[in-house]
Amino acid sequence: MQYRQIGSTDINASVIALGTWALGGWMWGGADDSVAFNTIRAALDAGINAIDTAPIYGFGRSETIVGKAIRGLRRDSIIVASKCGLSWSTQPFPANVGEFHCYADEDGRTETLEKYAVYRCLRPDVVRRGVEDSLRRLGVDYIDLMQVHHASDRTTPVSDTMGVLEDMRREGKIRAIGVSNASTSQLEEFSACGILDADQERFSMLDRRVERNGVLDFCRDNKTTFLAYSPLENGLLTGKMNPDREYRRGDLRKNKEAFSKENVIRVNKALGAIGDVAKRYRLNVGQFAAAWVASRYEKTVALCGARTPEQAISNALAGDAIISSDDCEEVDAILRDFGLLNE
Repeated sequence: MQYRQIGSTDINASVIALGTWALGGWMWGGADDSVAFNTIRAALDAGINAIDTAPIYGFGRSETIVGKAIRGLRRDSIIVASKCGLSWSTQPFPANVGEFHCYADEDGRTETLEKYAVYRCLRPDVVRRGVEDSLRRLGVDYIDLMQVHHASDRTTPVSDTMGVLEDMRREGKIRAIGVSNASTSQLEEFSACGILDADQERFSMLDRRVERNGVLDFCRDNKTTFLAYSPLENGLLTGKMNPDREYRRGDLRKNKEAFSKENVIRVNKALGAIGDVAKRYRLNVGQFAAAWVASRYEKTVALCGARTPEQAISNALAGDAIISSDDCEEVDAILRDFGLLNE
């Protein structure tokens, strides 16, 4: 397993980290807590030392499960990353508190207010309370990396948000600061108000916006660690998706064009060709897709979600590979031939 430094800190995270959005159940059609627990333990046993979670993943459920799974283990051997800035209420969207995000229930529906109004709020008191709640759910004294879940909250000055995060860093409650879902200008604004150690954005062989919009260049220029979420495109790049699969209610992939029968067939055909490249590294196509992401920039950590111990163990095997530039170009040619490369 390779390890990557988080910003300029002394935190070294495994290049393959465990993403725990699905383990919270929300927007994934539910989850089994005991299976989730075993998945986290399997990831740690396989050499993954970094776990990425967030309060909104199951409305506290993911953090609680992560906390149970790491309890009794050496705390300094595990890198815990969480987030702040997405809050929820059982009442309709509160006036003058942050920016509306969505309505949701624990089954993942977002079209009606079944239980929660979710909103973005980066006000210092809300951020501090959110971090304290995360510490309690995780059962830890500090969180290694605290990330602003969505950089956009026009109701709060960035300087106020970074100010309280820097305060909590000095207090020892967090060790590093990151943002997520940010533009280049937002990254510049956050970094001007404090020490920005990491940025988390969506990135995969099929989604390369960060290479076009300057975000990845910003990370390179500032030696900011880049955490790539959805490197397997919610399972689409594993090569194991059944074109006829029916997704459960609340699963974010249900009725999504990327998971239509026609697109899954097309992607699977492309992955069949990419499989020949993956064999050079003794990887399957899903492992290769994760290694591809981690190879694009030397301070990248690929956040690979897993719902079973077997998936976590398989993902970890991508942690030793570095994909050559020649093989990356060959992959581009294959994706281009199938109309899957957005340039």
